[in-house]
Amino acid sequence: MRPIPILKTARLTLRPFNLDDAKDVQELAGDKRISDTTLFIPHPYPDGLAEEWITSHKKLCDEDKEIVWAVTIKESNALIGAISIHPRPEFNKGEFGYWIGVPFWNKGYASEALKEILRFGFEELKLNKMFAHHFMNNPASGKVMLKNGLKEEGYLREDIIKNGEYIDLRIYSMLRNEYFRKT
Repeated sequence: MRPIPILKTARLTLRPFNLDDAKDVQELAGDKRISDTTLFIPHPYPDGLAEEWITSHKKLCDEDKEIVWAVTIKESNALIGAISIHPRPEFNKGEFGYWIGVPFWNKGYASEALKEILRFGFEELKLNKMFAHHFMNNPASGKVMLKNGLKEEGYLREDIIKNGEYIDLRIYSMLRNEYFRKT
């Protein structure tokens, strides 16, 4: 069993979630604006779901399926969101995802957390490619990726279904050699 590493940036600590975070997860992720821009976060956010989700993290990490971090403000330890990597070792790549609670939008936290996740993915996990997508109704997420040097790979028409509606996606990526040229 491997521990989920604690990562630090200038303003943030990325740490494992614990059950004490469940109330804040339900409150922050329960905002309809978060659900509207993410694939797996429902609205309304049901009681008990945060605890179930948090409890799943250790097993997923142990099985090399996903590493999930709580994004917290370093000075106060306040939970502001989540960020994760879904490694695909058979292809030496990883998909990342993130959400930041609405009260913390437009403060640069997503960009700062993503910069550290890219570092971890390329330097620690030795991945060749990191990638993610965003819903077309969430262009701010694309700006976060572009700010971190990812390149837009394309547009996926009606690629997923959420709440009975087809959703278009934009996909972005960064290759290992691009990361090391940038740093």
